[in-house]
Amino acid sequence: MALQHRRLVRLIQTRTGLRYVVQVPEPQCPIPGWRAYAVLAFGPNGDGDQRLTLYERLEDGPEAPDGQQAA
Repeated sequence: MALQHRRLVRLIQTRTGLRYVVQVPEPQCPIPGWRAYAVLAFGPNGDGDQRLTLYERLEDGPEAPDGQQAA
């Protein structure tokens, strides 16, 4: 699994100040052969939260389709 070598919580410096970035694996991904993560970014006091969903192709998953449906 890809998460074994990644830090799930990071503190980063941005132009607006310090932000915690938290990566949370989603329990299920709607795309076969892919893994989904929720990435949350918020300030030290819990302010200014943002959420992104990232997708990562599974190494041992089914082949991805070609063309515009690939990603």
